[in-house]
Amino acid sequence: MQIKIGRCYNLEECYEFFKKLEDDSEQLVQIITPESEAVNKKIIEKFNLLLPLSELIGVTAGEGIINSDITEQTIIITAVRFEESSFELIQRDSSSDLNAEIIAQNIQQNTKAVIVLSDNKYTDGDNFVNIFNKYAENIILAGGLAGFATKDGQSYIFDKNGIIKSGSIGIILNGNKLRADWTFSMGWESISREMEITKAEDRVIYELDGRSIFKVYSEFLGENIKNKLPSAAVNKFPLVLSGNFKNARSAMEVVNDGIRFSGNLKEGDKVKIAYGSLNKILRNAVYLRNNLNFFPEIAFVYSCSGRSDYLKSLNSSLSTELQVIPCQNTGFCTSGEYGTITSKAQFLNITTTVLYLSESDELIDRKLDFKTEIPEVKTEHLFHLSKKVISELEMINQKMRKANQSIGDKKISLTAETIFKMLFNDKKYTGGIVIKEAENLTNIYLDDSLGKQGYDIFRTFWNMNISEIKIKNNVLGFKQAFLIPLKKEVEALIIILSDEIDLYDIKKNDLFIQQIPNYLKKSLLYESLERNLASLSTLEQTSDFLYSTLDLELLYERILDIIVGTMGMSAAIIFKKEETELKSVKNINVPKNSELFYYLKGHFKNISLSEKIIIANNIDFKKNIETLIAIPISLNNYQGVLYAIQSKYKQLINENQKKFIRTLANQIRVSIRNALNHNKVKRLSVTDGLTDLYNHSYFHKELKEKDGEEYSVAIMDIDNFKEFNDFYGHQVGDRVLQKLSKLLKNEIREDDIVARYGGEEFVIYFNIVQERLLSKIINRLMRKIRELEINFENKKLKVTVSLGVAINNSTFGVRNH
Repeated sequence: MQIKIGRCYNLEECYEFFKKLEDDSEQLVQIITPESEAVNKKIIEKFNLLLPLSELIGVTAGEGIINSDITEQTIIITAVRFEESSFELIQRDSSSDLNAEIIAQNIQQNTKAVIVLSDNKYTDGDNFVNIFNKYAENIILAGGLAGFATKDGQSYIFDKNGIIKSGSIGIILNGNKLRADWTFSMGWESISREMEITKAEDRVIYELDGRSIFKVYSEFLGENIKNKLPSAAVNKFPLVLSGNFKNARSAMEVVNDGIRFSGNLKEGDKVKIAYGSLNKILRNAVYLRNNLNFFPEIAFVYSCSGRSDYLKSLNSSLSTELQVIPCQNTGFCTSGEYGTITSKAQFLNITTTVLYLSESDELIDRKLDFKTEIPEVKTEHLFHLSKKVISELEMINQKMRKANQSIGDKKISLTAETIFKMLFNDKKYTGGIVIKEAENLTNIYLDDSLGKQGYDIFRTFWNMNISEIKIKNNVLGFKQAFLIPLKKEVEALIIILSDEIDLYDIKKNDLFIQQIPNYLKKSLLYESLERNLASLSTLEQTSDFLYSTLDLELLYERILDIIVGTMGMSAAIIFKKEETELKSVKNINVPKNSELFYYLKGHFKNISLSEKIIIANNIDFKKNIETLIAIPISLNNYQGVLYAIQSKYKQLINENQKKFIRTLANQIRVSIRNALNHNKVKRLSVTDGLTDLYNHSYFHKELKEKDGEEYSVAIMDIDNFKEFNDFYGHQVGDRVLQKLSKLLKNEIREDDIVARYGGEEFVIYFNIVQERLLSKIINRLMRKIRELEINFENKKLKVTVSLGVAINNSTFGVRNH
């Protein structure tokens, strides 16, 4: 193909460019223009006069793209004359649905790609691709919606026949020798939990989870963001749809109490607030060319104007991202982009898309260097977000601790009342809890002020047998009633009546709400055991004993002490799954590598998956084993099993004791969950986010506490690490740090400490000073590092390090090696 690209600043330069072109029916001319409608009509008129055989497609745009450069006051003309291929131009000024259907129906067997340009006022991009997908599969779709002309603010497309303010132009590219590839880059990272659009109309979103969209943005990003909406949302914080492909939708304008978003968002859609990481956008730019298997002759670029604005707001530019394109290119900043992802046409926003074309068989034979910067803006609003996440975790932990302390000795009625009052600290509400306490026994615990009418309505709600949260309006004089079903452990229905609370508040407390069945079950069992056991004080003591610590190691020790001491068991052990390995974390009287040890370890998987407590008498395993208790502990990513064995004397566990064990198991799970949540918050402050190693602050703190002890410290630096980043990209550099960190973590001894000191530097604490032993450990570590390989594009990259060791002992002081 023959290609000519021109940059024109006025009509006369356009005319001169047209004169230089050879008129041909196989020539396609694309014009990107910021000019007024009057000027564009003259361009069309002169084109028809000078190039009557050639085809014309044009579009308005505030910013054009020419060879990765972004221009704002320039007419960009691109002429492509196909030599081995052909094209068909289809112009429609009908509805989005009909335009898509007619364009798709003209696709041929040898069609390689379709370029579509549409107006941005009347064309619904989502409807267009939905209809297109009905008639076309596995076809590359590229293009986008027109931008706004700088000179008069108008937006439209055009061809040889004139201006088209409502419609689409399709270019169907055909040819067996034509090679086409399409790719895209987004770079948006979710920073909020999933929320449901609860009020929306005509792409205007008013509420997320029942709360004003303005309040939601302020909640996640700080009050100071409020006055910047919607521009802040356009540039930095769009909404991304949940699902396999996380499409983004940018805010367009404030409409009364809502924000109009690009693309079709409707009530019931699940979305998250996302953040545009400049670092990630620029790193991901390499995806705009990585998968090419031919050298393109030309690239057509369609990138969102909102993306360009965002990059400019961070003192960067779209041209930085486009530097990776390995050929001459042209395009414009759109109001929405067309693309094809997993064989389906998609309507995209705030995305950069590239269509590569070639009639040549030349393969890619060179790499392009690409460097990115990590700007300070990355933490502009994320600091507020991180504080919010930690504060919410602490809020839930406080509620759980308070609940654990409050319900230890309460009957189910008092527990229901206590838990219900703890749900929302700063909101006015009333209601109650309906609880199925036995097969034919359902009790309703509600605020006394609601009376018999409330009782009858609550009974009606219970009989609805709902499986997900439901909202009822105008109940008992309150604006809304929230019905929250609980199905695990105890079947219950929480009913909240309020003029203030919304769905957002409910979901914010979801972690605590999901724990309520455990508290209710605990009280139900407590009441049952109170009638049958003489020593209920033991249960209270064990609860206080377990919940009074958040130290996981100490908690394991207390759990085994309780299970052995309370139940008269002779041995106990806790197994926990850590990644792919099964480890014993605490053990009383179960010899490691014994027949019993492997017997219990071998049954871990089945017991863990079943999530059922096993209490078995008369075990036919060994003569001196009479009773076995197995308690699975499954908490999200935590999988463990507590075993207890009674072998000292024949005393089988009766039904009352079984009830006690089940209550105790629930306490154990709750206490471990509390400790895990506490450790999660604590670990955030002492670890490095990329490598998951301890950070240098934690290392210094630990070293200071060992003042006066004998120890050694090794300092390690990755050789030529900058070359990994410069030559292969920061993603490979990050992978090197992560791989080496994992190796160090796996290879050091249990009492050693490894930390990322900064950049490519690592530091290791050893509690030994004997040079021979230390040398042996260091040599083994260095050998493992030499064997380390990083896979990248069919290459195996090697890592070398420089290492120094300082020994601190009382005999010689500090010695360096």
